[in-house]
Amino acid sequence: NMIRHGFEPREVLVPKALPELSTARMLVMELVPGPKLIDGIREYAAGWAQKHGTTLHDLEVAARQRVENEGIPSKYDGPSAWQISLYRKYLRLRDGIVNTGISLYNGTMGWMIPSSSFQYQHSVLPPNAPRIVDTLMRVHGYQMLVDGEFNADPNGGNFLLMPDGRIGMIDYGAVKRFSRNERLSVCLIYAALARKDEEMLYNMCKIHGYKSKYGKSHVIYKLIQFGYDSWGKEVTGEKNIQQFIDDLKKEDPWYEVPDNFTMVKLMSIRLRALAMGMNFPVTCSNWWGPIAEEVLRKEGLPYESWTEEMLYKYRPQMNIQRCELLD
Repeated sequence: NMIRHGFEPREVLVPKALPELSTARMLVMELVPGPKLIDGIREYAAGWAQKHGTTLHDLEVAARQRVENEGIPSKYDGPSAWQISLYRKYLRLRDGIVNTGISLYNGTMGWMIPSSSFQYQHSVLPPNAPRIVDTLMRVHGYQMLVDGEFNADPNGGNFLLMPDGRIGMIDYGAVKRFSRNERLSVCLIYAALARKDEEMLYNMCKIHGYKSKYGKSHVIYKLIQFGYDSWGKEVTGEKNIQQFIDDLKKEDPWYEVPDNFTMVKLMSIRLRALAMGMNFPVTCSNWWGPIAEEVLRKEGLPYESWTEEMLYKYRPQMNIQRCELLD
């Protein structure tokens, strides 16, 4: 699927299995070079902190304190992928020019006086967080909305920063497969989130079996935004996450909830957490809404055609979880 959608080999690489070395209990795959994404980010941040007279621990403490005081930011406010790419090219060019001079010196004066030779310069390149996040969001959007098969656990240890700039994608131990109707329902969810269509999401919840004490549509909308899309201030306001959830449950407690799309929420939360770790907060529907709209059009079911009758017609077989309703 990654090849079919044009992601591999240009942007990502999924290692191939080696059947001749594998057994019924052990899967052996080709080696993908590069550190884990989380390790590469932390290594660069630690080096940056040291150069600026602080430590990675202090940076992490300050970041957590900022989130506690100000909440999770709604959007990224930093250099673009293009700007970071230019800076990385500049560092490589500078190293090349400097190392050419060092090579000439070491091959002449440095050869005659070994103690005067210079070490070659190898700048540490900053990870291109905007490009990494964009690639991961598009890849997982296509997996979920187009293919209906996706890795529900995209944490920072499941991606590798390859030397050529691509992302190695490993550890598909938590894969979810959708029925067609489930996939269409998730497309509707993200198209509606992108359009901020509270009425569509309320009707979907009602038809899919969600039940709460008062059936307040704005509470349902906030819960869907939080679970599937964003933790930003436009969703939580000035509240922390615990206050936000507690207040919603107090206002309109829920007692029957379908769990078909739990893995979608897990994937969304994992990707949002990973992106936050790179100082790049995301709203999932910014990426997945357009993909969802395209899928619905290609399947002859454009978003505008979805009436309540259509929602009932394409309603998946729902798995309802019941919880105790406390007064």
